[in-house]
Amino acid sequence: MPPTYNQVPRDVQLALTEFSRDFDAAFALADVEQWAGMVGRVVTSDALRTVYPLPISTAGYKPRDGDDKMRRLYERSLAMVPTEWVDGVQEKAALVERGGDWIGWASEPDNMAAEAVRHVNVLAADVLASNPLLDFYRVERPGGSTASAIRLFANNHPINVLSPSAGTFDNDWAAGDTVFGDVVPSVINATLVKQCRQHFRSICGPNGRPLGLRFAGFLVTAAREEEALDALQRDTVIEIIRNAAGTENVGGAAMPNRFAGTPIIVGDELTGSLPSGAVGDADVIYALAAKASGVTPPPFIVQRGTNAEQIIYDKTDQLYKDTGLIGIKFVLQMAAAAALPHAIVRINLAP
Repeated sequence: MPPTYNQVPRDVQLALTEFSRDFDAAFALADVEQWAGMVGRVVTSDALRTVYPLPISTAGYKPRDGDDKMRRLYERSLAMVPTEWVDGVQEKAALVERGGDWIGWASEPDNMAAEAVRHVNVLAADVLASNPLLDFYRVERPGGSTASAIRLFANNHPINVLSPSAGTFDNDWAAGDTVFGDVVPSVINATLVKQCRQHFRSICGPNGRPLGLRFAGFLVTAAREEEALDALQRDTVIEIIRNAAGTENVGGAAMPNRFAGTPIIVGDELTGSLPSGAVGDADVIYALAAKASGVTPPPFIVQRGTNAEQIIYDKTDQLYKDTGLIGIKFVLQMAAAAALPHAIVRINLAP
């Protein structure tokens, strides 16, 4: 008996090949603002499980007294196992063979590629909104571990996880709270900037000395973007003049805005439903810090695979034999986890 060959119509195969090619091109050039990498750390890795060390020690010199004690750098860690995320399209092969248009074919590779690139932001937003327990506070012990009881945003973060008596710091604020002698406002303004500047300068490392953090801007929702721009991107602001007793506003004067140019990052993915079931709030923004030298403690880490896996279903596949459909799907390998709380503050501006 002569061999049997599966002949795949050229139109079908060409359509699938073009879709794959267009996705690859759009994936490389997708115009999606990568704010996750500006706020936290994004790592590209195809590892099935990755352990990220979390340093709990800071450099500092002491008098040499004959017993030189050296610090352990990595006594805490977090581990991530990537999750598979999938999206795909399918359509009747007959539409392609007859020369009919596959509805959405021309634009869908760009749409899917943009969402693949955006998914890094989605997972970062999910970490921020879900406020998970921090592995940083989990303690490994022989035969087991002590679970963390402190979340990424909390009012009781230990300054030194090895010495609870060293004090705590708060990175979870809300409008109406008192921070550094002033009430946290319900709008983005100079008062809020001053509080953030003082807060980050006050954050100390395990050695009791300032970490060297400096306020570096805000991550805001789209709903708060214009408010942030009005407060922080104008060259001048109106300063209220009060009477001698401080009880009545008697005028106003245009003054140079010394906070003009404060960086503002807009995270479109911060609001709405997220993969874990958390829901982002339009009134919640984040103050960010950076170090002038050294590495800024990342509030989260996102791990992504090198490439999206492509799976093609042509006329040789069971899908077509059972349904008459052909299709293509893309699989992403990604994961995200909360890391360190020092360089971020959650601020709920809802009055």
